[in-house]
Amino acid sequence: MEITKTKRILALLAIFVSTIVVMADLVITPVIGMIYGYYPNNTGAVNFIVSGPMLILVITSLLTPFLFKVMNKKLVFIIGAAIFTVGAVFGVVVDNPYFICFTRSLVGIGEGIVNVVGVAYIADLYQEQKDRARITGFYNAALSLAGMVLSYLAGVLAADGVWLEVYKLYWIAVPMLILVILFVPSVKSVKNDGAVVEEKASKKKEKLGWRYWFMSICWLIINVVLGASILYYISSYIFENGLGDSVFSGLCVSVKSVAGILISICFGWIMAKCKRFTSTISYGIAIVTLLAMIIAPSKFMALVIGTICGLTYKVLYSYNYAHGFEIVPASRTDDAVSITTAVYGLGSFLCTYFATWLMSVMNTDLVTPTWYVIAAIIGVVFIADIIAIIMEKKQNNKTSEI
Repeated sequence: MEITKTKRILALLAIFVSTIVVMADLVITPVIGMIYGYYPNNTGAVNFIVSGPMLILVITSLLTPFLFKVMNKKLVFIIGAAIFTVGAVFGVVVDNPYFICFTRSLVGIGEGIVNVVGVAYIADLYQEQKDRARITGFYNAALSLAGMVLSYLAGVLAADGVWLEVYKLYWIAVPMLILVILFVPSVKSVKNDGAVVEEKASKKKEKLGWRYWFMSICWLIINVVLGASILYYISSYIFENGLGDSVFSGLCVSVKSVAGILISICFGWIMAKCKRFTSTISYGIAIVTLLAMIIAPSKFMALVIGTICGLTYKVLYSYNYAHGFEIVPASRTDDAVSITTAVYGLGSFLCTYFATWLMSVMNTDLVTPTWYVIAAIIGVVFIADIIAIIMEKKQNNKTSEI
């Protein structure tokens, strides 16, 4: 895209603000217990209110690239942001669990579309790999910041026990929608882009390639296992090992959030230094830190080592988008973004079910013992990643010889 520096900065501002859509569920998370108590006879509906949007995100993420083919990408962005705004702002105007299920479905649709379009725009705005990696890291930092602010404010608004009050936060979607309309540029295909011209001529899509699919499988596994451990169950680890109360648990989450913002800002530098080994190193650190926390539980382990373990997920989140841009054909970047987003949503949806299933299989009421299995699973991913790197190197050598 040919665009002035000022317009590029304004476009990024709108894209970064749109992260409130992606992190919208953190408004609901602090009051989940209250919702179950508020609708005690509608457990099924409440289950959907809690987790339904994440499942819908998976579907809409996969469908979004098809919208790109029939309409301007900016229009898709506006539609996604508008659907989210309607579902969020009017989410509880009717005090009925089934009506809220409907509005939460709109939220899920908006989340899926906006996340895909937001990351896809980074590929359109920045052609150089190092620039894409750097901006992808900034986008991830914006996600962390939005999540931290939304979850904190939601806790404040629900302090009096009225969970409906948290929906007041969703009015921030209105200025977000305005920013998208005003500052996000229209995307036009570059006429001399050989990949696009060739694809149109052949009417056949280029393959994403085995490297991308391997990375996506690993990404799904990591979302499930880290979600079932350090990401969503750190409070369980703290309580089970007698390390502190909810205040200390909240401190650990806050420290991890702040550190996540900082590591995301530095992601471009990390990617430049570690390159393809970024994922391998992250898997290795996750294994070591998880095992350390299990073997020697302490406040230091929960606060410091747990934060380091959580940071591996933040790095891998940015890596899967940034590296995906690099290893797929130029004509398939939008598809790659949509699949990576869908994998994220599916893994996040499945992680809690995996955690409870693993506890039942191991016949334990505690979360901490299951982390041994999770560390072993990440170990398999670690080894598989090393094998994949060796295969990639051999493939590149053969290509260079030809």
